[in-house]
Amino acid sequence: MTTTAESFDALTTALLAPARAAAVANAEAIAEVVRELANRVEQGGRLFAFGAGHAYAFAAELCSRAGGMPNWTAMNLDDLRTEPRPAHCQLADSEPERLAANGPALARFHGLGAKDALLIASQSGRNASQVELAQWARAEGIYLVAILSRAHSAAFASRHSSGQKLGDLADVVLDLHTPPGDAVLRAENGRAVSGASTIAFALLAQLINARLVQEITTRGQDPQVILSANIDRDKV
Repeated sequence: MTTTAESFDALTTALLAPARAAAVANAEAIAEVVRELANRVEQGGRLFAFGAGHAYAFAAELCSRAGGMPNWTAMNLDDLRTEPRPAHCQLADSEPERLAANGPALARFHGLGAKDALLIASQSGRNASQVELAQWARAEGIYLVAILSRAHSAAFASRHSSGQKLGDLADVVLDLHTPPGDAVLRAENGRAVSGASTIAFALLAQLINARLVQEITTRGQDPQVILSANIDRDKV
């Protein structure tokens, strides 16, 4: 990698490529997901999003977001901790997402029920907490969507005792189109650098949000879109 203007454009293109591919490839699936999310909202259900580590970016992008809907709750494995810790620590700590029991425990903590919908984001889709959470959600009749990299998930074995992966359990899978290992660039020494899943997560989250607001509005309901907390309301 170099720092010329031409190479900077190439780096930008490479980092955005998975997200662009994901947006195009998942268009029909997103429309299907949005219709069911709207059904759940109409029936009094709640919308939940979960991601561990950097996949939490997907959940954060939907929850309490300016321009989004107030129906979303973001779930984080740190919700289960009895002792607080600096927020950055969960990004470097993979152990909680490898413990199967944490999945259902998190669902019970947030009180998920059969009317609800759950979107689980995971680059690999192989860790035990996500798989156990997905199994629990299916058993409860919760609508389940997985957002993952099919390439990464296929490349490695499950870390759950059942051998199942997140994608095996979801009603719908949205493919991030990111490679195994996530990183999409190559440094001069050949090392893979710069994970692109966060960009794809954010774009897919906002596509879901935009289509859901549109769907709710088309059904004659008020999506109650959230205004930014950092604008003066009398100027809007």
